[in-house]
Amino acid sequence: MASNISGKAIERSQRFLEPGEQVQRVVFAQGGINPWFQVVFFLVALIGLRIVTGGLLGGALGGLAGALLVNAFITRRLVLVTDRAVVVLEYGQFGGVKPKRVLARLPMGTGIGPLSGTWAQIELGGERLWVHKKWHEAAGAFVPTKLG
Repeated sequence: MASNISGKAIERSQRFLEPGEQVQRVVFAQGGINPWFQVVFFLVALIGLRIVTGGLLGGALGGLAGALLVNAFITRRLVLVTDRAVVVLEYGQFGGVKPKRVLARLPMGTGIGPLSGTWAQIELGGERLWVHKKWHEAAGAFVPTKLG
């Protein structure tokens, strides 16, 4: 599944790359609030509305409201390692990966590691981002290595 998502992301990102530039790695990240707060928003809304309305429907609607509300505080990023640079793109809050603009074009060798845990916190292009564990292996290409 990840390779299919990566393929679509690369295809949709071509207009933001230089002519002939080749994507080598794709990493999805998010900025804004800590991803663990998404769970808190969801649970507070779920429990709060269930208590207020006294029913399961209220709880379900509260959970949905919390999930939608948290999206206002999240930014979605697509990090592409190309043969020339590390490119950070912004993409939309809802729907698929449809890049909107280039946020940063960083030099080759820009590192973002080490990565550990379910959500690894990094800084890239002056922005604090979180990379989910599923993308850590792809992001491994960013971790600078020590020479001899």
